[in-house]
Amino acid sequence: MRCFLFLTILLFQQAVAAELAALPVPPNVVPEIIAEDLRFNGSPMQIVQFISLDTDGVARFYRRFFSEKARGGKYTENMIGKTRHIGAMMDNILVNIELMPEGKKTTRVLVSSLDPDKMQHPEKLAKDIPRMPGSMVTQHQESRDGAKKNRMVFMTNRHSVEGNAMYLREHYQRLGWSRLKDHTVKTAAQRQLMFGKEKKQVLVDVQRMDIQTTMVIYSEMEE
Repeated sequence: MRCFLFLTILLFQQAVAAELAALPVPPNVVPEIIAEDLRFNGSPMQIVQFISLDTDGVARFYRRFFSEKARGGKYTENMIGKTRHIGAMMDNILVNIELMPEGKKTTRVLVSSLDPDKMQHPEKLAKDIPRMPGSMVTQHQESRDGAKKNRMVFMTNRHSVEGNAMYLREHYQRLGWSRLKDHTVKTAAQRQLMFGKEKKQVLVDVQRMDIQTTMVIYSEMEE
């Protein structure tokens, strides 16, 4: 029994090592796998995370790594809000690093890779997702965690938060879904709704981003 258990653990460790082979991480870092069988806009995607106390050191590691290993030694770096993005092409794989400050001293680092040639238009993948006229799908993500399947769809439109909420209530109730949650986070700015049917749940977060843009995020969970 002990031999079988040891062999099982060894095979699991080898599988994890193989999965992380394409994802560069600094020495002495133990990354955590975010999800199994993750797909971003249709492309298989690997993603891990780790916590660092040395943000500048991590950024230097990836600048040096990409300068030596990336296609043509080229990489991009930019800031979106407080998050630093560093990305490069490794052969045909796009590797992206996100450094997100947490608190005063720690930084959460996400390391991901995907094949751009296998990406599909998110609109094509989200045909079954209800949306108001004029909505634009920007991202489609799928993942599996054991027996649970998850899907997140991001889209934008110019309708009000309440207009989107009313449309969603009518749509899901017409199809026989139960309304599990309908909560105003901030009047006219953010609302969350949840619907359930059999073993499936849908959480929708509707946020007003600016005077012209409303973000609608669908999170589907199925067991």
